[in-house]
Amino acid sequence: MLRSVLSWFVVIVLIGGITAALGFYKYTQILAGIASGTSRPEPQEAVAIARATSTTWAPTTRAIGTVVASQQLELRNEIAGLVAARGFSSGDTVEKGQLLVQFDDRQEKAAMQAAEAEARLAKANLARREALRDSPAFNIQDFDKSREEFESATARAENLRVAIDKKRIGAPFKARVGITDLQPGAYLDAGTLIVKLQGVEDDLFIDFALPQENAALLRPGDEVTLMSPALTDGPRPIKIMAEDDSVDPANRNVRFRTLAKGLGSVLRPGAFVDVVAKTAEPQSRIVVPLSAVRRSPAGQHVFVIETKDGVSRARQRPIQTGAVIGDTIIVDKGLELGEPIATFGSFKLRDGLLIASEPSPTTDGAAALN
Repeated sequence: MLRSVLSWFVVIVLIGGITAALGFYKYTQILAGIASGTSRPEPQEAVAIARATSTTWAPTTRAIGTVVASQQLELRNEIAGLVAARGFSSGDTVEKGQLLVQFDDRQEKAAMQAAEAEARLAKANLARREALRDSPAFNIQDFDKSREEFESATARAENLRVAIDKKRIGAPFKARVGITDLQPGAYLDAGTLIVKLQGVEDDLFIDFALPQENAALLRPGDEVTLMSPALTDGPRPIKIMAEDDSVDPANRNVRFRTLAKGLGSVLRPGAFVDVVAKTAEPQSRIVVPLSAVRRSPAGQHVFVIETKDGVSRARQRPIQTGAVIGDTIIVDKGLELGEPIATFGSFKLRDGLLIASEPSPTTDGAAALN
């Protein structure tokens, strides 16, 4: 009995000793970890730093413009007839007055010859009646009749001359003609589209439309910016020369016309271009590099660099942004002019994180933090 009790006592003592030894070993490990953590430096990050700067900016709106030739028309025949000759080919550049279409006018020319002969005879009869004015044989009724016959014959001849002129269609101005399938021998009803003409000049019109709210801020003489891939030297300022007299009831837009000087050989009539117009007076606005703006479920924010007692830390601050200007963005709310912010590398930051005392070189053209 006593031996059994002693055996259990020994076992209990051994277990207690082993437990105490393990506890002491763990305790020393914890103390060592605390000591190691106390000696480890606080995490920090090096980022590019810039200051919030200001720029002069005016809000703009973009519209799709249409290139319009300064002279253009659809050529149609006024009188029906048979095409006798065609004086152009598809895509030609024709000079002013050049023959485009000649209709068969043989019947009109024959009728005009007869009318001219009647007019000559009527003129001769009128001259003979006039010569008898002082003679007893003079008859005022015969004289009036001869005069009316002369005027009637002259009018018939002139009418046929006009009809013959209408059978010849010439170019009203120097122009480039479109594609046509017209061939000699074709019969055309009156009003048939023959070909489209686009004037060949150095200057062009650019037409664009803006909603009535934005249109109220523009007037003839104001400048807008023309942009197109065809402009190899970049965007070009052009002036508004006219605005429509009313708002389009279908879409509530107002149409404007601008003059693009010297672009006749660059832009093709009918092409689309971009027109950028200012919708307010220029104002001073705060801008920051695009790389400084971060986005999260809570919205947009930047990391402002806050320095205290020689230690710099990142402080997350929500902002409201506006338009993008090149590689910068306008900050409408949340920043003051001159505040230092993190730019490149800001994705590594969190609120309160220590910033390296010597920031990396600034980019984006922003001012470096001194």
